[in-house]
Amino acid sequence: MNTKITSRALFLNAPSFRMLAFIIAILSLNAEVCSAQGVRMRSDSLARVVRDRFNLGSADSIYAMTAQVYRARMSREKFAAGLSKFRAKMGRWVKFDFKEANDRGVDYWAEFEEGRQIFSIQVGENDSLVRINFSEVSRAALEKAGRVPGNNPMQDSLDHLIEQVIRPYIQQQNTCGLAIAVITKGGVRRFSYGSTSMESKLLPDPEMTLFEIGSVTKAFTALLLSMTVVSGKVNIDDPVSQFLPDSIPLLGYEQHPVTLKHLANHTSGLPRLPANIFTGAVDPRDPYRHYRRDSLYQYLMHFKETQAPGKDFSYSNLGAGILGTVLENVWQKTFEELLIEKICRPLKMDHTTITLSKSDQKNFAVGYNENGLPTPLWDLGALKGSGAIRSSLNDMIRFTQAQLSASGSMASAARLMQKTTFESETHQMGLGWRINADKNMAYFHHAGGTGGFRSFVGFDVQRQLGIVILSNAAQEVAPAGETILRKCQRLMAN
Repeated sequence: MNTKITSRALFLNAPSFRMLAFIIAILSLNAEVCSAQGVRMRSDSLARVVRDRFNLGSADSIYAMTAQVYRARMSREKFAAGLSKFRAKMGRWVKFDFKEANDRGVDYWAEFEEGRQIFSIQVGENDSLVRINFSEVSRAALEKAGRVPGNNPMQDSLDHLIEQVIRPYIQQQNTCGLAIAVITKGGVRRFSYGSTSMESKLLPDPEMTLFEIGSVTKAFTALLLSMTVVSGKVNIDDPVSQFLPDSIPLLGYEQHPVTLKHLANHTSGLPRLPANIFTGAVDPRDPYRHYRRDSLYQYLMHFKETQAPGKDFSYSNLGAGILGTVLENVWQKTFEELLIEKICRPLKMDHTTITLSKSDQKNFAVGYNENGLPTPLWDLGALKGSGAIRSSLNDMIRFTQAQLSASGSMASAARLMQKTTFESETHQMGLGWRINADKNMAYFHHAGGTGGFRSFVGFDVQRQLGIVILSNAAQEVAPAGETILRKCQRLMAN
């Protein structure tokens, strides 16, 4: 009897159990929704704090919001330097809007004076930030409506190679003009695509059109160093501090000084940029203009190495800038005076300079940033040795030919530049030049960029082959340059 009653009760109450399960599911869903809403509200609140502190330039107070797990990956100094550089580039943070929540936290659309970014944070215990990151907004590679003009005659295999590599680049929406040279034993082939500005229909002129070459300047700085070594005025292993004011403590770690060689091959241990470069009023479109020699010396007075120089490769604009300053001190001339006297005049590079004359300004290509907007020319301040030079295609051809030549006034200095001074699993360096030595296809190269320009120089001494590309847009040309160089190497090897 009890069994029947129990069975009947269970049978009669089955809908009640289903209803109970449904209610529990609804409550669980509501709990998840509430939890997600809670995460979103906490993230929104912390994002506002980050934005406000960002606009105040308070990197340390933002770093103080991070969790211990984040700090284990990122030091306070690197965080502050990176955020300062980003702030100088992007300007004031105007607003942010929710984009999406995902398993890595919450993403926002972040609007800055100088563009748009994706801002991502992940909130941990006690509202600490486990993750904080800015990333570029990916854009589809939009193509121009019409075919961009060029002067490629399309007559032989080299012409077709250039067209194959360059056409996809120049058809991108935010590119403008390109000047390209292929240097061989048989002579020089020049190609121009696009225009000197988006309002102009003029192809870049190999002789007259000027571009900012950015970090390819470092090869010039290294050549000046090599010439100074060959002259006997310095030794490549001289301590840097020997050529700086006595008020600056010894640059080095314990008994290991930073040498001239370390500055030229990026093993000095110096950061990419000095921590004090983006303090004060900074124009994000011309971020180095305000940084003068007194600011550089002030930074070096308090800089402390954390490991012995020469141990690791770490690319440093600061190091190249200091090298330029050292050379000024050694010769008692400005960096530009050294450039003109020791490189440009001997090589007849009449259109390579730092300070622009009226005719230079007239012939200068207009540079465009990643968003296709025109950019001002950069003033590198005290870091001229890292990226201040402006040049034309023909002048850069002459510079590259000097690197290929076994004779001439700069041959000894060029050979010194091309000797390996540092080698690891991931990097091989000469002085100023990066070295790629894969499978008997060795070549030297360097790429550069400023706010609205990109550049590439690469050469193979054994095959007497050189490639130069100059562009007046902030779309990288180094991949195209290396592709052309390697394909030419293979053609010449067959």
